[in-house]
Amino acid sequence: MILKLILGLAAAFALLWTIKTWKILPALITLGMIAGIVITLFQARTVQFPGIHLYMGFVAFAFIYGLTVKEKETKARIVICLMSASIFIYWLWILNHWHGNEMLAPILVLVAGAAGIVMKAKVKNEAGFLVILAADAIAIITEHVFKAS
Repeated sequence: MILKLILGLAAAFALLWTIKTWKILPALITLGMIAGIVITLFQARTVQFPGIHLYMGFVAFAFIYGLTVKEKETKARIVICLMSASIFIYWLWILNHWHGNEMLAPILVLVAGAAGIVMKAKVKNEAGFLVILAADAIAIITEHVFKAS
């Protein structure tokens, strides 16, 4: 329940932030991620995998956006690419049932986000989907902590 709350609050913030800034590509990425989250969290078990795949597709799109956007400075592009690539790798790892070191990816997401804050990377328009990625990492880490105890 708490994991749904974390992701739901992040999706709500991202939606409000997207409406506030409204740049087309970051808005498209954010809305796609929100759609994947809604399908995954609030639908029956049989519909969850298409939601996860939709979410992963827009995470991959965020990575491509981070690589190709020219008006962003390098540190902002690095933060976008590291955060999106790490979450994509985590979900790829989990969906293929590979074992070991899956906790490194969510930790890398949070470290990259913290580095972006410290370096003052200008990611105002991308804050919506970056918050979703950070909340996903927090939810993953929280889930593992709950399983361990």
